[in-house]
Amino acid sequence: MSVININLLPSAQKQRLVVFDRGLAIGLGLIVIEILAIFGFMAVMNHKISALNDQITAQEQQLVIVQAQVKEVDDLRDQVQDLEAKANLLERIKQSPIQLSEILKDLSDNTPTGVWFNNVTVNHSTTGGNVALEGKTSTYRDVANLMLNLDSSAMFGNATLSTTRMQIADPSHPNGGGDVSFSMSGDLSQAVIGQ
Repeated sequence: MSVININLLPSAQKQRLVVFDRGLAIGLGLIVIEILAIFGFMAVMNHKISALNDQITAQEQQLVIVQAQVKEVDDLRDQVQDLEAKANLLERIKQSPIQLSEILKDLSDNTPTGVWFNNVTVNHSTTGGNVALEGKTSTYRDVANLMLNLDSSAMFGNATLSTTRMQIADPSHPNGGGDVSFSMSGDLSQAVIGQ
């Protein structure tokens, strides 16, 4: 008779619940490596992007500074042009044989007492010149004396009366009479025109 041995006790060997296959382990390893590579690449790219953004910010700040310097140079260039124009004008005035101040002084010397001017315009060129006067006085006689004085002046001539108008002043007017408004013109002499 043969005996069959049946062991009803649990086996001393435990069976594994999960069985790992080498292909699965290699696949999981590759996936982990790819994920790490992606995160590494993203970190490098984020660092480069951040560096480029910092560089752009620095360039924009430098651009603002350069634009301010360009505006300053443009302003200086405009100032130089203005100063050159003024220097040219002053040089022309300096070379002029008869100065505008001399013309105005002669006009002042030939203006009767009691006449004052609201506007004096001197046109002075090489082809001709004239003076336009607008002013006020208290009598027509002062206007006539002014015209006679200008005609006899060395710098003026051909005085022509354009308009006169008298407005009756109030009794408290210091000169009595009224206010005479006038406008006249005259020619500059050849000595003045020839400059």
